[in-house]
Amino acid sequence: MKITRHPRCWKMLELVSRNYWWFQMSRYIGQYISTYDLCLRTKLIRQALVDELHPLQILDLRWDTLSMDFIVELPLSSRHNAVITVVNSVSKRAHFILMHTTVMAEGAARLFLHQVWKLHSLLKYVISDCRPQFIAHFTKELYCLLGIKLVSSIAWHPQTNRQMECQTS
Repeated sequence: MKITRHPRCWKMLELVSRNYWWFQMSRYIGQYISTYDLCLRTKLIRQALVDELHPLQILDLRWDTLSMDFIVELPLSSRHNAVITVVNSVSKRAHFILMHTTVMAEGAARLFLHQVWKLHSLLKYVISDCRPQFIAHFTKELYCLLGIKLVSSIAWHPQTNRQMECQTS
């Protein structure tokens, strides 16, 4: 076997498997390469560096800023196996809404409307770590339930009324 610097995991596996074999060899080689000290110290970082953390702006008024998260895969209890937690960022009071994991963004929006919105109405911020696609569907359904018609347009589209467009002269 040639003496070389260690290559990537799959290439190393191919080189070693030419002459050797043992049970769970690929797992062992993958673990070896991912923890190889010299490589960890000299390898280039190929991801963006973490930026400085900035705290979120929290308003002084109650129920203006909410944090929302989902707790899933709980033991089944009266047809529910998940909980939506909605916490007020100022007073730390919370709503716990029972749901099932099969509920999609639209169903979560209905539950939010009937359990949180009806008590606290207009919000300024909702903080969530859910996927952007989920947030988009959730917001669209919440608008629909509130009777807000979201009309999308592209800049300078002839069918829009140009009221919100930038006028350059």
